[in-house]
Amino acid sequence: MKQNIKDYDSGLIELRSDGGTVLIAPGLQGRIFCQVGDELIHRFDPAPLNPIKPGEFRNLGGNSLWPAPEGGPYAFNYLPNSDTWLVQEGINDTNYRVVSQSSGKAVIQKEIILTNRKGVNVRARFSRSISTVNATERVAGFDVQAVSYTCEDVITPLESYKKDGVLIAPWSLEQFPDCEGVIAFVKVPKADESVNADFYGSPADRISYRGGFFTFALGGGERLQIGIKAASRPEFIGALDSARCLLILRTTPPQSGIYFNIADNAQPQGPFSAADMYSIFNGGPLGFYELETIASMQVEGMSVAPGKLVSETLILRGDVSELKRFLKSRGITRV
Repeated sequence: MKQNIKDYDSGLIELRSDGGTVLIAPGLQGRIFCQVGDELIHRFDPAPLNPIKPGEFRNLGGNSLWPAPEGGPYAFNYLPNSDTWLVQEGINDTNYRVVSQSSGKAVIQKEIILTNRKGVNVRARFSRSISTVNATERVAGFDVQAVSYTCEDVITPLESYKKDGVLIAPWSLEQFPDCEGVIAFVKVPKADESVNADFYGSPADRISYRGGFFTFALGGGERLQIGIKAASRPEFIGALDSARCLLILRTTPPQSGIYFNIADNAQPQGPFSAADMYSIFNGGPLGFYELETIASMQVEGMSVAPGKLVSETLILRGDVSELKRFLKSRGITRV
């Protein structure tokens, strides 16, 4: 029986990072996974690699690059004249090739064709540049193990597409297992004005607002999702998993350009009715959660230009009291 990611991708790239390893799987949709010591931190589910129906989603876990938006009139997860959710072949089945690799960095790419709900066929290059980050100085004085990396995700249109026919931006979904009891959080100045809850379901009873941050209790029997508005200038998102003694933080810098609604719904108020920089998905009964970073769309004149998303992930493992002490040093005082 296969036991680890390398059993499924012989081209797996391993980058050492402080207390662990960053794993890049070009043959598994270009997904990124992390280990602290020998423990795999991200969700990894090899079951979808077994024979499945054509078009069935291969949700493997890890950190994956997606084209936003998911729903609405410009959706990439719905084809024209259809209300059936799907993941297109270019995302689901087309793997990456390795462009370059060194001891602390790897670059992978693929070229695919995507069709949006308006019927526009978009030829694009997806590129992921992954680099390890030395977290030693950041965690100095804390008794924790640390792994950190940055990922620069770029979606480059390979033909000219007008912005009235195509919305597209890089969107990084980082997936972790065991959401029950996990507390997600967001550092943001005006916390009570920062949440976009217009996805599906109401998360109101799971959100607690504090001074300069809020928490979001994950788990339960319902899938929920929230966005964090770019205009609210969020600083970072993260999650504390006390059962696994893990703390995860994700950051991405604010961008110029056009943020738009990424949500998986009909977007009745239009594609510009939301403008989120981060999102948190609570899988509830699915047993996993996601910490997501979102780029803005770039344009040149009337045409779509290459879009870039730079995200940094910091993973700490240690005693929960130490993890909370680290969070307190970052302004999250009650989790």
